[in-house]
Amino acid sequence: MATGNAAAAAAGGGDGGSGGKQLTTVVSSSSSTVSTSSSAAAVAVSEASSSMSLPSLSAAAAGSSCPVASFAHVTTLFPLSTGTGSGAAAVAVADSVHGGLVVARPATVALHDLSTMDATTTSDSADGASAAGSVKCVAYLHGCKTAVTGHQDGRLRLWRVSSSVPSRLRLAAELPTVSDSLRRFPIPSNYITVRRHHCQLWIEHADAVSGVAASADGRFLFSVSWDKTLKVWALPSLRCLQSLPAHDDAINAVAVAPDGTVYTGSADSRVRVWSPRQDSDKTRRHSKKPAYHLVATLCRHTAAVNAVAFECGGQVLYSGGNDRCIVVWEREDSASHMVAVGALRGHRKAVLSIACSAGDGGLVVSGSADQTVRAWRRAADGQGYACVAVIDGHGSAVRSVAVALATAQKKHRSVEGADDGDGNDDEEWRLCSASFDGEVRLWSLRVAAA
Repeated sequence: MATGNAAAAAAGGGDGGSGGKQLTTVVSSSSSTVSTSSSAAAVAVSEASSSMSLPSLSAAAAGSSCPVASFAHVTTLFPLSTGTGSGAAAVAVADSVHGGLVVARPATVALHDLSTMDATTTSDSADGASAAGSVKCVAYLHGCKTAVTGHQDGRLRLWRVSSSVPSRLRLAAELPTVSDSLRRFPIPSNYITVRRHHCQLWIEHADAVSGVAASADGRFLFSVSWDKTLKVWALPSLRCLQSLPAHDDAINAVAVAPDGTVYTGSADSRVRVWSPRQDSDKTRRHSKKPAYHLVATLCRHTAAVNAVAFECGGQVLYSGGNDRCIVVWEREDSASHMVAVGALRGHRKAVLSIACSAGDGGLVVSGSADQTVRAWRRAADGQGYACVAVIDGHGSAVRSVAVALATAQKKHRSVEGADDGDGNDDEEWRLCSASFDGEVRLWSLRVAAA
């Protein structure tokens, strides 16, 4: 199946960057801004418009203010020796305050310390993850302290810390669960045709799970797949509530706003908006209509959309795709949804992944098929962006990124009685990037205080 991620990965073999260079701490000399003025925000999102017409990043004008930043390579997790085919990893922040990171690979899932990348909890390969095919995505459910991975075999797997052995992650469940499948399989109407002469339950993904995300209240889990569907799962019962035919092509990414609105990005070059119906809980439980329905389609990209991420409490959405740009969307009350206000440009090839700092930190990180990671800093007034770092160290396309504020972790340790003692007010971030060759790299990024 032709998908956005697959196409981007294939594009990564051309004029890729110098991924094998030895890295040192450097100060970024490239900075750019994009206007998010009210005139730009008034641009209508229509089928005829594209990312090419949006305000674009350009060299900063002389005398313009730009945050001073420097980055350094901290450590690298090298690929595991497995016979499972693709060794690509996926990463996600598990706890931005305590400094936790979840790293998912074909044969293992582990929680790491975000400061040192030491593994604190690791799954047992005997749990069966190695037989699941390559890992496509990972997310962390903060409410139930559970890691969720999406796999090539079309299933989701939930991992929890063992109560008897705290250093071990155990496989808690696979979705769809056996009980959910048994409850539905006797009823013919629960089967759908996924290809010629092959039917399966509608609660099953027919292709690789490419994205997973959870609602802020911890009630729902959302998964998207190359089978073009969006599925909604109830937590903690793990039952599949809905399966929506969401796009005309493979879906590559999903993100959930704090208000419960779901955004999906697809190889059909569109971002679609899904919202829960405004019914009471009692009505929703007894209604046969979907709880989530399509409310808007955002059309600005000219090629496959590979990544979506939120910032500012759901007020700002970032989407990246094969057109090599990151479209910046902002909430607009008149439209009830999002309006494109600008594009962050700089990557030479497809944008494969985007991560945002928790809260209103203003840092956006993107990974690309050009083998680089870029860090973008939003201006304090929200009216522009600056590219504060271009990190070139991977030998293949960067398919997953994560970011957390390291100074927040230091403050937490200081409250508990540990004094970091550096007296530096600069913001320090931990960036983690994973590439298709299986390498997971940790970076330290310092941004001068305003």
